[in-house]
Amino acid sequence: MTAKKVLVCSAVLCAGFTIAAPAEADAAPECASGVKVIKPVVLEEAGRWTYTFDLSWCADGGTILWAEPSVTARVHSPACRWVGRIEESIKELPDRMWSAFDMSEFSCQDGAGKEHGVNPWVVVTFDPAGGYDTSSDIAV
Repeated sequence: MTAKKVLVCSAVLCAGFTIAAPAEADAAPECASGVKVIKPVVLEEAGRWTYTFDLSWCADGGTILWAEPSVTARVHSPACRWVGRIEESIKELPDRMWSAFDMSEFSCQDGAGKEHGVNPWVVVTFDPAGGYDTSSDIAV
């Protein structure tokens, strides 16, 4: 699999991680030890939009070799639109732990036609053995 190294920086986070090129999006990277995955994190505003965050990773000998986050955004109302992923990162933490972060944005009109944005976000802390912890919320 051909991959490229990406450096993502924001005012708060900066991390490097590997992502697959678009033509390879359907090809799963090889992982001799077995791919680890989280239970998808789903945030939503009922009847308006749904945001789902997934993460898979591979480790060998206590070292994470690759991690692949993905976001699925679904818009359920013509009053809303998907703006996109506005901040994302993957970084190594002390003690062989890693952290993946994503903040995305939907923009919706209220009853008066005024547009406002909402930002679903997820943080996943994960380890080479497959353990993980998630936190998430919707910032308005």
